[in-house]
Amino acid sequence: MKLFRFLKDKWFYISLIIMLLIIIGVLEYTFSSLDKFTRHGEEFEVPNMVGMSYDEAVEKYQDEFSFILLDSIYVKDFPEGAVYQQNPASGAKVKQGRNIYIIRTTVAPEIIEMPNLRNLSLRQALVRLNMAGLKVDKLEYVDYFARNAVVEQKIKNKVIEPKEDVVKGSAITLVVGLGNGTQNTNIPDLIGTQLQDVKGVINNASLNIGTEIFIDNDVAENLYVIRMEPEYSAETMVPLGSTINVWYKSIKNFDFNWYKYEKFRRDSMAEVWRVRKFNADTIKYLVDSFNYILKNRKFSYDSIQRLRDLEMMFLDWEAIRSAKIDTALDDLEFLLDDDYEIDTSFFYDE
Repeated sequence: MKLFRFLKDKWFYISLIIMLLIIIGVLEYTFSSLDKFTRHGEEFEVPNMVGMSYDEAVEKYQDEFSFILLDSIYVKDFPEGAVYQQNPASGAKVKQGRNIYIIRTTVAPEIIEMPNLRNLSLRQALVRLNMAGLKVDKLEYVDYFARNAVVEQKIKNKVIEPKEDVVKGSAITLVVGLGNGTQNTNIPDLIGTQLQDVKGVINNASLNIGTEIFIDNDVAENLYVIRMEPEYSAETMVPLGSTINVWYKSIKNFDFNWYKYEKFRRDSMAEVWRVRKFNADTIKYLVDSFNYILKNRKFSYDSIQRLRDLEMMFLDWEAIRSAKIDTALDDLEFLLDDDYEIDTSFFYDE
């Protein structure tokens, strides 16, 4: 047909090839120019802005980063209106436009009256401090007949009288009574606790926070306790006022929900076995098995690592038998049944 005669003309194909080459060239040039203009994929090293005027830092680095001011606090002997804390820290490699979270110093401190905390219980004093815009520095325990009753209130080593002017946000040392009975207390289970709540939980347990270690570099709201020292145990007792060291990890890198569920399974199964009067050695083996899982699993969101985690043995029944643990193993047949398995598939639903 004459209509398609041009398909036999070689100049048609030459023209088509030339057009395609031109289109490819234009697209290549466009994307190349776009990458250069936007600096796509380029990483920037976060500078050290601590001590620099906040306004100066924003003006100097606004093309590379986005600034979010989290809080303004008064810090004695620190420049007014300066960057006091930054996240990510200096030296971190980030993409262009990354949010930089800033805490700066105020131009002038806000002055408030010190509340009267004497003779209040520790819990009442903590609530009163929070309402007044103050915070706890540490707990000091002294000989006093009333356990956890506030004996004195200080800033560092100076006694602060009620209604005395103090800077809002100041850290108050509470001098607290040991009481006449036991001077030990249980430690709280902090694993999975958000950073901003940790100190309050520790203080409410009549303890002090020790060293804080940040495994991941992330904003505060994403950081949760991944490890504590001493390790939590329901039987562990420590003296009042002891310190607890904590390690934080980002919720983006650790599946705390999965971790908490494994702990729930451990505790609930152990309780069921106690009610059914299983031998103490068998219950201990159950708990130890779960503790091994909790300690060695990565609890990662990565699908490959999750499969590796699931390869861990739940319980080694041959080890139980070889150890000749005195228990009614017949009562545990439901766990030995080939059809029995612990369903964890829902953990991996995205």
